[in-house]
Amino acid sequence: MNHSIQVVDLFAGPGGLGEGFNSLRDDTDKRVFKTLVSVEKEASAHKTLTLRAFFRELLDSGKDRSVYFDYLMGGPHPSSFEEYRDLWAHAEHEALSLELGGEAGNHALEERLEQGLDHSRNWVLIGGPPCQAYSLAGRSRNKGNKEYKAEDDKRHFLYKEYLSVIARHRPAVFIMENVRGILSSKVNGEYIFDQILADLNQPDTAVDTSIVDSVAQEQKKGYTIFSLVDRKVHYPRENSGLFGATPLARGEFSSFLIKAEQYGIPQARHRVILAGVRDDLVENMGIEKIASMLQVPLHSGGEPVSAAEVLCHSGMPVLRSGLSRDDSRDDWSSTLHEAAEKIIAELRDKPPIKLDSRQAKELLEELKLVSRHAAKGLRLDRKQMLQEGAYKSTGSNSVLEKWLQGAYSRKDMPIWVNHETRGHIKEDLARYLYCSAYAKITGKAPKGSEEIHLDCLAPNHANWKSGNFSDRFRVVVENAPSKTITSHISKDGHYYIHPDPFQCRSLTVREAARLQTFPDDYLFEGNRTQQYVQVGNAVPPLLAKQIAERVLDVLKLSSTS
Repeated sequence: MNHSIQVVDLFAGPGGLGEGFNSLRDDTDKRVFKTLVSVEKEASAHKTLTLRAFFRELLDSGKDRSVYFDYLMGGPHPSSFEEYRDLWAHAEHEALSLELGGEAGNHALEERLEQGLDHSRNWVLIGGPPCQAYSLAGRSRNKGNKEYKAEDDKRHFLYKEYLSVIARHRPAVFIMENVRGILSSKVNGEYIFDQILADLNQPDTAVDTSIVDSVAQEQKKGYTIFSLVDRKVHYPRENSGLFGATPLARGEFSSFLIKAEQYGIPQARHRVILAGVRDDLVENMGIEKIASMLQVPLHSGGEPVSAAEVLCHSGMPVLRSGLSRDDSRDDWSSTLHEAAEKIIAELRDKPPIKLDSRQAKELLEELKLVSRHAAKGLRLDRKQMLQEGAYKSTGSNSVLEKWLQGAYSRKDMPIWVNHETRGHIKEDLARYLYCSAYAKITGKAPKGSEEIHLDCLAPNHANWKSGNFSDRFRVVVENAPSKTITSHISKDGHYYIHPDPFQCRSLTVREAARLQTFPDDYLFEGNRTQQYVQVGNAVPPLLAKQIAERVLDVLKLSSTS
């Protein structure tokens, strides 16, 4: 292919899906896919998206790249330098701050696509319409609102903004992502995923055909929707004359669910990701061929990648948590020592009922070790300061480690960005200590008041022992993929306790980003709460790269068919 394949990224968030596609380069180091436009309405995520667009333009330009890393380390913004303003202008042109679903946002996007899309070549649409209306948590909240009606919630239908671009401009392939709850979400008593599949299959029936442009009218092609997991599942299954398409069985909907831990991602993230291929390509190449090519290969290592590989065994600096009030290293050490001693004293009288005698003894020894170190005054910082030799590779040379390293070695960027710890109240410090020590000994996080059974650790909730808060404190265990990183991590760190008892804290933004497989040179803009939200809402870029490789194979073959 002589030209980069154009990509349009809608509801882009901080750019995880786009990062995966843009990461593919040919033998001449030219990008195979290149984002024409990405759209995001949230201001901090849009800033992140723009900065990353600049970074990619910088890599392509051959100009001195230190300006980017200087900015990561607190230097001036790249746009302040005259020689880089053209690259920054290009990034601003690529990343649009728009709210789709309204007249102004839709018009601005359409104008940009009319100006930039080359309809003579195959291009790709990617993105994930907002998921709050589909998510299990969101639906649970809606049940408590007597005034709520799913059919009146416009968020259920934002996928039609995505669909409108398909109908107007007919991408060769589209990749759509959403939460697993979309498979079971209902509107007016009907599963909305049934309607989404039907609309994606025949986009002209779901939008006002008077707005469909001449290119789309000439093609008049629908789309076949493919699973990326099971090559036997696609929609429609077959055409059967007057009776239309054979529907998929409800159980086959799960074939659109990708379990990220099966693809080398150190996180048990389960998301609906589907691929649509324009029917002229399907007719030329055949359904079976395309279905086989789009199936993403499972992780070659066989075993899932553990959280420890990116949190504990990859050269990351050891950081202490902070205290919400009167924080200092000495105060933190004494607080940790006192917490450990209090837990140890109560454990002697109330040993954990779920542990055998050997595990109970090992738990006590682990807590004693933390107590001794804390008594000596742990000289840990809350963020890694600039220092030579701060980073050491594990030497594993794994696909994941090389991916996380990003474009440069640590010599170019000797500081970890977005890697400063939160402050915690003293009571939570004790809970984090106990839970992480328990997980280190048993290989699983303690759950609820039965396993977090000590009086000194009980939260001030009247129903703590009722089971309603059974998963309030959860450790990211070392020997398994992390639980799903969600935007809830922005509210508190209770679900994301670091596995190392000595650090006694929740995950930093950088650690959450690593579990999501964002490269270490990927800076998240905004305040820390906004950064957590961005990471939690994103698609893992390394998973997106694997999907992009499958799409590329299809497009390469289509050009020769």
